[in-house]
Amino acid sequence: MKRIIFVILIVCISSLGVFGQTAKKKSAKKKKPVVIEKPAEMALPPRSADCFFAVQLPLDSTFGPTEPLQGFGYVNEIGRDAQTKNVFEAEHNSVWYKIDCPYDGKLIIDVTPKSEQDDYDMLVYKYTDRYFCNRVEKNRVKPIRSILSSPNPDKKGQIGLSLTGTAANISKESNVAYGRYIDAQKGDSYIVVLDNLHDGGLGHSIRAEVYTQHTPLYIEVYDSIAKTRTTANIRIKDANTDALVMDLTDAGRTKLKLIPHHTYEISVIKPGYFNYKTTTSYESRVGRKDSVLSVRLMEIKTGSVLKLSGALMYDTDDRDSVIVMQESYSILDEVAKVLNEYTHMQVEIVGRIVTDGENTTKDKENSRKRAQAIKNYLVTKGVADERMTVRGSTKKELEAQIAEQNKKKTQLFPECEIKIKAIK
Repeated sequence: MKRIIFVILIVCISSLGVFGQTAKKKSAKKKKPVVIEKPAEMALPPRSADCFFAVQLPLDSTFGPTEPLQGFGYVNEIGRDAQTKNVFEAEHNSVWYKIDCPYDGKLIIDVTPKSEQDDYDMLVYKYTDRYFCNRVEKNRVKPIRSILSSPNPDKKGQIGLSLTGTAANISKESNVAYGRYIDAQKGDSYIVVLDNLHDGGLGHSIRAEVYTQHTPLYIEVYDSIAKTRTTANIRIKDANTDALVMDLTDAGRTKLKLIPHHTYEISVIKPGYFNYKTTTSYESRVGRKDSVLSVRLMEIKTGSVLKLSGALMYDTDDRDSVIVMQESYSILDEVAKVLNEYTHMQVEIVGRIVTDGENTTKDKENSRKRAQAIKNYLVTKGVADERMTVRGSTKKELEAQIAEQNKKKTQLFPECEIKIKAIK
C-alpha cells in the first residue's frame, strides 16, 4: 500500500514540474507588435494641379486623405506681383478644387494635412466664367481669402475658413490658422487652391460646408435580414435645384443637412440588395433637434420576402371573386415597380387570412383567392404572369397560426407575402 502511494506522489510532483515549466515558457513569449493600418490614400484626378482641371468638391463630406501633391502641374498659374501680394510667390506642390453653393450661407473650409510637418497654404477665389483660369495666371483676379500662415503646432498644421475667423488675408509672418468665412449665395462658385511648400510631403483631407439654418438627418443603413448595420452607396439630390448634394461609396452612418424649403431625393444602393429610394424635407422634420432615417436593405436571394408598405384590403366583385380594394393600389404599385426593375426574379405569392380554426379547408381556399387577387393586379401593372405563382396558407401553417393565437390569447391578422422563389 505504501509503495503505491509513493508512486502516485512522484507522478504528481513530476506533473507539477512540467506544468510549471510550460507556464514559464508561455510567459517568456514576446507579444506580437500591433499593426496599425495606414488610411488609404485617395488618388487625385489627372491634371488637378492646374486650374482648368479643378476637382469638384462635395459639400458636407470629407474629401481625402489624398495622395501626396507633386509639383505645380503643366502651368504655374500663381505668382506674386506689385498689385497682387496676398498670394503664393509661386506654386510648389498644388491642387485645385471647385465648390458650388446650392443655397445661401457661410462657406467654411477645413484642411487637415496628414503630416503636421507639411506647410500648406490656401487661396480662395470667386469663380466667374470660363476665362477665370486665364485671368488668374495673368494676375487679373485676386483671391478673396488667403491663408499663408506658418504651421500652427496647436492646430496640428490645419488651415481653413471658420465661423470664428476674423481676417480675410493671413500673412506668412502669422501663425493664425483660420481666416473668416465667406458669405456665399445660392449659385456662387469658388475655386480653392492648396499648395504644400514641402517637397516629398504627404497629402491632406479637405471638407467644405455652407453653414446655414438646417435640421440634421442621420442616415443609417441596415441589413433587414441580419438586422445589423452595413454600408452602401448613398446618393442624394436636391429636388429643387437638381444639384447633387452627396455621392458616397460604401458609406455607413451619414449626416445630411436639410435646408428650409428644399426637398431631397435619397437613393441607397448596395450590390445584391434591393435599391432604396425616398424623399424628405426640412419642413417634414420641423421641431426635431435631430432625426434618424433607418434604411433597411433586403438582400436579393431565394426566400426573401418583399416588404409591403401597408396593409392590403380585399373585397368581392359581382362574380364573387376576391379583388384588391382601391385603397391598396399604391402599396402594390410599389411592388410592381420592384418586380419590373428586377426582371430576373420569380416570386411566389402566399395568401394569409384570419382564422378561428373551425374550417381550415375553407380558410386555405380563401387565402389562395387573396394571393390570386394580388397576382391579377400585378399583371395589370406589367408584371409577367409566368413570373408569379400563387398558393394559400397550408393546413400546417393555419394550425401554427391557431396555436400562436391560443398562446397569445388574441387573434392574429397576418399579411399576404410575396417571396422570392428563384433568381435566374
